[in-house]
Amino acid sequence: MTRSFVETRRERWQRLYDLLRKAEKTKLTSFTPQELIEFSVLYRQAATDLAAAETHNLPEDVRSFLNDLTGRAYHHLYRNKRVSLRKVKGFLVYDLPRLIRENKIIFLFSFGLLLTGMVMGFLARLWRPDLLESLFPAGFLQSFIERYREDSWFTTPWSFRPFLSSLLLTNNLQVLIMTFAGGMLFGVLTVYTLVLNGLLIGALAGEFFRAGLFLSFWAMILPHGVIELTAFSLSGAAGLCLARALLFPGDYRRRDVLRLYGKTAVKLVTGAFFLVVIAGLIEGFLSTISTQVIPEWGRLLFAAVTALLLLFYFHHRPLQKNRSEREDQ
Repeated sequence: MTRSFVETRRERWQRLYDLLRKAEKTKLTSFTPQELIEFSVLYRQAATDLAAAETHNLPEDVRSFLNDLTGRAYHHLYRNKRVSLRKVKGFLVYDLPRLIRENKIIFLFSFGLLLTGMVMGFLARLWRPDLLESLFPAGFLQSFIERYREDSWFTTPWSFRPFLSSLLLTNNLQVLIMTFAGGMLFGVLTVYTLVLNGLLIGALAGEFFRAGLFLSFWAMILPHGVIELTAFSLSGAAGLCLARALLFPGDYRRRDVLRLYGKTAVKLVTGAFFLVVIAGLIEGFLSTISTQVIPEWGRLLFAAVTALLLLFYFHHRPLQKNRSEREDQ
C-alpha cells in the first residue's frame, strides 16, 4: 500500500515542494493568481494525505516528509500578521495604489456603473420629472433647491458639525458595506447599489439644472464627492471581485478562487473605508460652509486639487514598494 500511496501522489507533492521553495525564496508576492490557488489546493491535498498516512500507520519517513511539507506550507498561507502603524502605512502608501492599478479594469467598470446611473437620473429628471419622484421623500427636491437659494443649507452650527459628519459617515459606510457584500449575490446587489446611488445623484443634478443652478450643485457636491465617489467605486470593485470569483472560477473550486479574490476585495474595501472617512470629514466641515465664506469657484478648485491628488496617489510608484511588500509577507 505504501508504494502505491506514494506513487499516485508523488507528482503533486513535488509540485507543492517546488512552489514552497519559491515561496521561501521570493515570498508569495511573486506568485501569480493561478499559482496562489494551486498552492492552496495542493496544501489541503497534502494535509489530507498526511491524515491518511497517520490513519494507516505508513512508514515514518513518509509521515515525516508530509508533516514537514504541510507545516511549512501552512506557515506561508495562514500565519498571523501583527497589525502595526508601519503596516497600515505600508498598506495605504504602497499596497492600495498597487491593487487599484492591478484591478483598474474592474475599478473603472464599477465607476462606469455609477456614472451610468448618474446620467440616467439626470436625463430622467429633465425629460420625465415625475419618473424618479418615488426615490425621494415628497417635496424633497423642491425644498432642497429652496434651501440652497436661501443659503439655509449652510447654516449648520459649528457645534453640530461633528454630529453631522458622523451621521453622513455612517450613511456612507452602510452604502459601502452593501455594495461590497452584494458581490456574494453574484454581483447583482453591487450593480443595483451603484446604479441606484448614481440615479439619486443624477436626479439631484437634473433638478439643479432645471433651476439654473447646475454649476452650484457641483460646487456643493464635488469638494467631498470626488473622494466619496472614488470610495463607492472601490467598494463596487471589491464586490465585483467576489462576483467574478463566483461566476468565473475557471478550473478551480469556487471556494479556492473566492479565497484568493476575497483577499483583494477586502483590501479594496478597506481602502474605500479610509477614503469615505476623509470624505465624511470634508462634507461635514467644509461642504456645508456658506458660499459667502467659500465661493463656488473656491469649492470647485478644491475639488480639482483632490482629483489631481487622487490621480497621483493611484499612479505613483514609491521606490520602497517592493521592499514594503516583502516585509508585509
